[in-house]
Amino acid sequence: MEKEKYIKPIKNLLYVIAFLWIVHILSYFFPINQFGIVPRDISGLWGIFFAPFLHNDFSHLSANSVSLFILGMFLITLEHGKSYWIITSVIILGGAGTWLIGRPDTVHIGASGVIYGILGYLLARGLFKRDFKSLVISLAVFFLYSGMVFGVLPVNTSMSWESHLCGFVSGIIMASSYGRK
Repeated sequence: MEKEKYIKPIKNLLYVIAFLWIVHILSYFFPINQFGIVPRDISGLWGIFFAPFLHNDFSHLSANSVSLFILGMFLITLEHGKSYWIITSVIILGGAGTWLIGRPDTVHIGASGVIYGILGYLLARGLFKRDFKSLVISLAVFFLYSGMVFGVLPVNTSMSWESHLCGFVSGIIMASSYGRK
């Protein structure tokens, strides 16, 4: 019975990743990548909800798919059913932050903001919750993904470091919220 509570979230995670690939293939036939987050433009607000599903190319999508799967598995292991609420909150908070601080005249797309949100959540959750399972997962994620933290810095202007930063911060906010309960 214990395994069954993990099966549905894992299937849903795989469905989301498959959906990302379908949307990306569709982007070769339809100009949908324009529906990402356009900072401080009212019409760009819809991008908060669409941007995580849009990707620039197959290497961008591949990298995000692998990270989303691995970090998503950690999140499901730690939070089970709450992972949906956490990811939804990261999408909204991180996307709103990107809309506020993003560079003008850009369109921010990709699941990287969500991935950084999950990363921020997993790293911070161990600090806020202070239980053995959370600390072990925080340490494992730190050792596996600590290099990603540099992606929140504005060193590469061809990627949306703003989305990475806002996602990461939103993940920490969510960890703070759940960790103190």
